Amino acid sequence: MTRRSRCLLLLSVVLAVAPLAWASAAGKREAVAIRVRTANGALSGTATADGARAFLGIPYAAPPVGARRWQAPGPAPSWTGLRDATRPGAPCAQPGLDRAGALRVIGSEDCLTLNVYAPRGAGRDLPVMVFIHGGGQMYGSGAQYDGARLAARQQVVVVTINYRLGLLGWFHHPAITGTGQDRRTGQFALLDAMAALRWVRQNIAAFGGAPGNVTVFGESAGAQNVYGLVFAPATRGLFDKAIAESGGLWNMALSQAVNYRDEADPGTPLSAREVVAQLLVDTGRAADRDAAKALAAREGDADLARWLRALPVAALLGVEARAPHADYDLPSVVYDDVLIPAGSHHDRLARGDYHRVPLLIGGNRDEQKLYLAADPALRAVIDGNTVVRDRERYEAINRYYSQWWNFSAVDNLAGRLADPVYAYRFEWDDEPERPVDIRALYGAAHGLELAFVFGRFDYGFVHDDLPGEENATPGTDPYRALFNEANRQSRERVSEAMMAYWATFARRGAPGNGGIPGLPTWPAWSAGGVRLVFGNQGVSIAAGVIDGAALLDEIRASTLLTTAEKCAILLDHTMYPSYAAYADERRGCPAAP
Repeated sequence: MTRRSRCLLLLSVVLAVAPLAWASAAGKREAVAIRVRTANGALSGTATADGARAFLGIPYAAPPVGARRWQAPGPAPSWTGLRDATRPGAPCAQPGLDRAGALRVIGSEDCLTLNVYAPRGAGRDLPVMVFIHGGGQMYGSGAQYDGARLAARQQVVVVTINYRLGLLGWFHHPAITGTGQDRRTGQFALLDAMAALRWVRQNIAAFGGAPGNVTVFGESAGAQNVYGLVFAPATRGLFDKAIAESGGLWNMALSQAVNYRDEADPGTPLSAREVVAQLLVDTGRAADRDAAKALAAREGDADLARWLRALPVAALLGVEARAPHADYDLPSVVYDDVLIPAGSHHDRLARGDYHRVPLLIGGNRDEQKLYLAADPALRAVIDGNTVVRDRERYEAINRYYSQWWNFSAVDNLAGRLADPVYAYRFEWDDEPERPVDIRALYGAAHGLELAFVFGRFDYGFVHDDLPGEENATPGTDPYRALFNEANRQSRERVSEAMMAYWATFARRGAPGNGGIPGLPTWPAWSAGGVRLVFGNQGVSIAAGVIDGAALLDEIRASTLLTTAEKCAILLDHTMYPSYAAYADERRGCPAAP
């Protein structure tokens, strides 16, 4: 199983990566109305028990529905009177499962809302932190992350946003984007994030935030989008600093996002043309893929665009939900030469040709364990408890995947940046070992650091109580059992440090010692590879750089993995932006599809 979600069977696990559910804090909101006036109208929010003010479900752009599907986000609607901002908006449309295991639509296309958490009784010009959630570009919601505690404890304004997901957020078909000099981008998710940042610039002062001191931060796919914003020239002036947690440059060329998979310059199995062909078959307009390709070629772009925009959202979600490799094959951040210039990002980094803002980047030691723990080939249930089948193999697979993830997302990137960058590794794993060995199963797994950054360890299933989430996908939160009284002291110590470092970076552009006497001053990355490590005993400084070439050689030489497992690791970590570019790294493996 790969580093990101594979199919809907992992939906509950992927969503649980965002453990900071609005539902968990819902019972802690006080019935105290607080009013704020924005450019679009007045809002009524609530005070929280954490000492913050919360304003939820605020529209930052026009609903992208009907003819506005696959359009750049329009201006947010205005209203008269007092708008209730005590509940979040609907998640952006995404695939889910009903209790019988059938596909259903979670959320809505009318979803472009954000949530603001600000300290109570604070002054003005507070640092602003805008969070972009993860979820493989297919799942998640800004309302899963309660920013009240981070806002109150660190005197910052926290904003969490929704953005369009899956095929609704990333779609580059020429019928939608146009061609030639008038071609537009199909990266609607990034356009949404930009619209949210413009809303913040215009309105955040009403909440006590400083419009000229905005940090964008994200995790996993959200961190990938942070990098997309850093590379997009049009984002200059929208944010001043950036934080990428467990992200990466998992990007594609435009040809991979558009073309059929059997063209000379092949697209992915979920390229725009492949998706349209599948939809023509699914809706009965074509008997098979060949007939669908012929029909799409005959159909005019205007007619095809009208048909696509009129399709039920379930039809689109069904295509991505059935795809076995959707998390890799769905074109997300694309070097389309419209929003993001074409060409190698490594070359652009070397030239300093990017949005040069202070960067804080890092990853978790055991990123891959989130997914390994859900793999029945690697774990078993004995006497009702989940156990690892072969500890040595489990640790080896995790190390190869997670080390490469950290190499590509941190070490290989930090050394190429023209400006100071602050790197970290999250290693906290002070978890229960009985009756279930949670430490062995999850360790410092993907997404775990979010509980520490937001300072929230009291959460439930992520979709409870969100609008439209009745009968949400059944499942067990894999992180529910991680936090207990025995590890309270160690986790709160690390959480306090992470919140302080993140907020200080947002305030000043350098994390320093987080403003906490006794904590180490966080040094910038240097040639020897220096980073801050968050572990069970607190915070320390470590040096060293992951050698990518040596890691690949070690994977090939391993006697613990089968050839198929080795090739899966190599393919999953080198398949984009070009299969051919990584032929040497995948030597001895079957050709990429």
